[in-house]
Amino acid sequence: MVRILYGAMENQAGSTVADAQRLLRAASPEFAKIDLTPVSASTSNYVYVTSDSSIIRFPHNDWVRDGFQREHKLLSLLDGKLGVSIPRIDLFNETPVFMAYKAIEGMVASRDVVSTLNSERRARFGATLGAFMARLHGEPTGKFDFLPQHYGEELLRQLSENLERIGSRDREGRVGGLLQETLEIWEDIRNANDVKVLLHQDLHGQNLICDLETGDLIGVLDFTLAWIGDPLWDFPEVYRCGADILEHTIEVYSEESGRHIDTEAVKIISLLQLMRSLDRAPLNSAREAQVLERIRAHP
Repeated sequence: MVRILYGAMENQAGSTVADAQRLLRAASPEFAKIDLTPVSASTSNYVYVTSDSSIIRFPHNDWVRDGFQREHKLLSLLDGKLGVSIPRIDLFNETPVFMAYKAIEGMVASRDVVSTLNSERRARFGATLGAFMARLHGEPTGKFDFLPQHYGEELLRQLSENLERIGSRDREGRVGGLLQETLEIWEDIRNANDVKVLLHQDLHGQNLICDLETGDLIGVLDFTLAWIGDPLWDFPEVYRCGADILEHTIEVYSEESGRHIDTEAVKIISLLQLMRSLDRAPLNSAREAQVLERIRAHP
């Protein structure tokens, strides 16, 4: 969940290197001589890497703190079950909340990295991602009753309520009508699918670790947004990696899970998520312009 940071509160626990290092050393003697380097600033996490290759994450706000608690429990239930590496938490501090775990070796599958993969490795990346998603979605949901179940409904409600405001962001006057049309299409699509599965909900490249030599997915990070819902919601981030990767992902996912994934439905959710990003972007900001451009270019 690595995103651009807007207006972070400096008094939040772990928001500076000095504060994070102080809290880490107070929590565990094994970190007494460990140095920290900031990795990213995000709307969800303050992330650091230690001199012995551990990842330290502090929540940016109370909502994410609660997500950390759920993630901690979820990771323990999923350990060894997904066919790829996931974080094994070495330290989970309760007050203030933060977590530490060993970094997963490999390359972060950012857009720039994925763009360098040849067709064979892109196919392997998509196929192994599809296998991971089939395993994740195949987990019995009854074990995860502590996870949210209404993320999708809440997103749709907010988009509907804020339709006029979101439309006003576009000086060309197209976004409002596009959002209304997209919401209506989604109503028809979602009513045809009652399946509920365990979702990661944040499968963008910064949370995926790959082997550059083969293209294989070897690790998945950051389960803070996990929830129970329609399988379709886990595919839009894959679509943004590339239409070919989505195709390979769906092919293997369908073979292993027995579920049909409608590519057009994935595109609809992708567009709805971009609309939400537009609604959250600061007015007249570079972020707003970036999201508007992506909406206009969306197939």
